Amino acid sequence: MFSQFLVDGAMFWRFITGPVLAAAIWFALDYGIRRFGQKSGFLERVFAKHAKLQPFRRFLLTGSRLIIAVYFLFIMLTHFRIDSTPLLEINATRLWAFLTGPVLTVVIWLALDYALRKIYAKSTFIESLFVRNARVKTFKGLFLQMARVLLGIYFAFILLDHFRIDPKPLLAGIGVVGLGLSLAAQNILRDFLNGLFIVIEDQFNVGDVVTIGSYSGSVESFSMRETRLRASDGKLVIIPNGNISEVVNSTKDFAVAIVDVGVPYDADISGVMEVLEDCAEEVARRMPGVVVEESQVLGIMDFRESDILLRVMTKTFPGEQWGVERATRLVIKEKFDEKGINIPFRQVVIHTETEKEPEAKALLKK
Repeated sequence: MFSQFLVDGAMFWRFITGPVLAAAIWFALDYGIRRFGQKSGFLERVFAKHAKLQPFRRFLLTGSRLIIAVYFLFIMLTHFRIDSTPLLEINATRLWAFLTGPVLTVVIWLALDYALRKIYAKSTFIESLFVRNARVKTFKGLFLQMARVLLGIYFAFILLDHFRIDPKPLLAGIGVVGLGLSLAAQNILRDFLNGLFIVIEDQFNVGDVVTIGSYSGSVESFSMRETRLRASDGKLVIIPNGNISEVVNSTKDFAVAIVDVGVPYDADISGVMEVLEDCAEEVARRMPGVVVEESQVLGIMDFRESDILLRVMTKTFPGEQWGVERATRLVIKEKFDEKGINIPFRQVVIHTETEKEPEAKALLKK
């Protein structure tokens, strides 16, 4: 009764020396080829002399592994008495149908996706039309993402149609899965919603200088998921949009350059203010097309320990305030030196008791 389940030693040995041993040899050879490609100094020397052949090194190793895999696959098929001739009898019609199906579809998909990304990276036509409009750069990145997603969905449906798969149940399943993911990944959903409101409300755009939380820098890129800032020291700061609660935009609509300068208490304040007005006019001449309105000398802002504080304010185009501030300080220094006006610095007077020590000792003796 149980004779059909009994396996004699010959059958067991044939089973061991069949697929198990073949698989062991296959994996051993594959491991040896990979280690040889990683550690072999011979290949390093050969391909180092021919830099143009360096990309073919990977294909050589991959091709060798593929040939060994196909060889042992046919050994497995022969062991299990599976006829492998149908795999070899692929006529031109079947091959062309295969190529014009999923493979050709994926190739076209990748080519169009690559073209979109290259056009985004290289095209300056739209930016040349809207030089002053940084909002165009922000929408340009969002349009690229949307175009790539729509392109992927379109070609995914083409592949489903090729394999005769009805997309309706799949769409229903995606809806259920999406609902589950939205409940499980609330942070990601919050990032997208906050990014949408940032775009709608035009809080900032690519190229703006902003302060978000404790980070300041120029907005290098923006997506519905995250905002990337490039700090002044070159560091890249990546902030999820869901964490953005307060934004300080230093380059929105216009900017104001503020320069404070201290003068001595004995200085002629009216004369100094006239000199500051001349300085503001000089800055406007040196930097044409940057100053929006005429500068204002606000007068005395504070009485400090060592000086009187005066302030000059200049309304500029967005992002130009720092250059105007530097130019204003330079012109003020030049004009003050020319007029003989000193810029005081903090001084400390120290009184010593060395002269009074003899008198104090005499009083103590009495």
